[in-house]
Amino acid sequence: MDYYGVIAIGFLVFYLFVGIWAGRNTKTVADHYVMSRSAPAFLITGTLVASNLSSVTFIGFTGTAIKAGPHLMIAMFGMTVIASLCMGLWIGKYFYRLNLMTVPDFFQKRYPSKSVQLLASLIVLISMTVYMVSVMLGSTVAAQSLFGWSPKVSLIAILSIITLFTVIGGMRSVVITDAIMFVIFLLGALVIGPAIILKLGGMHTAIEKATQSIPHIFSWHGKMTPFKGFMILLETNIVSLINVAAAPHLLSRISIAKSEREFGKAMLYLAVSLPILIIGLLYTFGYLPALNSQVEPVNGFPWVARNLVPAFIGAIGLSGVLAAAISTTTSLFQQASATLSSDLIKTYLKPDMTNDQLLSLSRWCVVIIAVVVYAGSLTPNISAGSIMYAFLFATACFSAWLPSLILGVLWKGATTKGAFYSMAISLPLIVALGIARKTGLVPGWLAPNVIGLVVSTGILVIVSKLTQASYDQELIFESIR
Repeated sequence: MDYYGVIAIGFLVFYLFVGIWAGRNTKTVADHYVMSRSAPAFLITGTLVASNLSSVTFIGFTGTAIKAGPHLMIAMFGMTVIASLCMGLWIGKYFYRLNLMTVPDFFQKRYPSKSVQLLASLIVLISMTVYMVSVMLGSTVAAQSLFGWSPKVSLIAILSIITLFTVIGGMRSVVITDAIMFVIFLLGALVIGPAIILKLGGMHTAIEKATQSIPHIFSWHGKMTPFKGFMILLETNIVSLINVAAAPHLLSRISIAKSEREFGKAMLYLAVSLPILIIGLLYTFGYLPALNSQVEPVNGFPWVARNLVPAFIGAIGLSGVLAAAISTTTSLFQQASATLSSDLIKTYLKPDMTNDQLLSLSRWCVVIIAVVVYAGSLTPNISAGSIMYAFLFATACFSAWLPSLILGVLWKGATTKGAFYSMAISLPLIVALGIARKTGLVPGWLAPNVIGLVVSTGILVIVSKLTQASYDQELIFESIR
C-alpha cells in the first residue's frame, strides 16, 4: 500500500471514529431517524451537499465531462439551486409541520391509505437500492486506485464500514460526518480540479490548447447532437429537481432541522456554495483530454489526484471520493432501513412493536440491505456510463411520487385515489422504460424520469378532479397551511 492508501485509511478511520462518537447519544427511534429535530443550518447544508455529491459526481460526472464536455453536467445543477430555494423558502415548511419520521409517513398522513403508503415504501426501497449500487460502483473505482484491491475486496471493505457506521449512529452520525466531508469536497473542487488548468499553463493557454484538440467542450451539447444534448439537458435538470424535492435521503433533511427558519437558512447556504463547488470541479475536468487524452474517463479524478497535485492533497481528494460514498450511502441506508422496518414490517407484520424493538429492527435492516447492495454491485466492468445509468435509473423512480408530494402540500384538491393511481401507473412505466433503454429497445435519449413525471402529474390531476378529498385530508391540509 502506498502513501495515498495510508492517508486514505487514516481519514476513513477518522470518519468512522467521529461517526461512532456522534452516535453515542442515539438512544431512541427519533434519534435514529431524525436526530430528534435538532440540526442547525450549517449541519443541514453540509449533509445536503455531501449526500447530493456522492462518488457518482466525482467519478461518474467528471468522467462524463471528460468524455462529452462539461456544460451539460454543470447545467443540471442550475435546477438544484432553484429547487433548493423553493424548498427552503416556500414548500419545505409545510413538510416540516407534518413532523415526519420517514418520507412514506407523509403519504400515510396526507393520503390516509395503506395501499398508497405501500407504494411509497416500494419506491423508497427500489430507488434507494439502485442508487446505492451506483454509489458503490464509483467508490470501488476509487478504492482500487488507492489500495490496489480487487473490486470484490474493495466492495466488501467499503460496505462493512458503511454498515457499521449506519447501525451504530443513525441519522446523527450521518449528518455530523457529512458536514466534515463537505469541507473535503470543497477542497477537491477548488484545488484538484483547477490543477488541470494550471498544468496546461493557465486559463488562456488551456483554452487555446482545447480549441485545437477538443473543440467540442465549448459547445453546450458537447460531442452529442443538439437534439440528444437537449434531451440530456432536460433529463438532468429533472434529475436535479427530483433530487431536491423528492429524493428520500434529501427530503428527510427537512425533518432534522431545529426549526423552519434553520432549514430555510441551510438552503440559502446551499444555493451559494453548490455552484462554486460544481463549476470548480466539472468545468475544469472537461479540459483533461487536452492534457492527457489517454486517461480513461472513469479514472479521470483518481489520475489527477495522483499526478497533478501534492501527494497529501491528492490523498485527501481520493479519500474524499470514499467519504462521498460513505456520506451518501449512509443516508441511503438510513432511509431504506427506516422504510423497511417502520413502514413495511411494523405497519404490515407487527404493528404492536415497541420503540426499542423498532430501533433494533432498523439496525438489522441495514445489514439485510447491505447484502442486497453487495449482490447488485458485483459487475465485472465499471465505467462512467454504468455509474451514471444506475444513478439516473434510481432517481427516475422518484418522479412517480413527486407530484403527490409537492401538490399534496400546495393543492387542497389532491386526493388519495389520485395519489394511488399516479404512483401505481407511473412507477412500472418508469422501471420498464429504464430497462428498455439499458437493453437498447428504446433510444438512449428517451428519459424515463421526464415521461414518468408527465404521466404521474397528469394522472394525479385528472383522478383528483374526478374524486373527492376526504374530510380528514382537508383537515390535515389546513393544519399545515
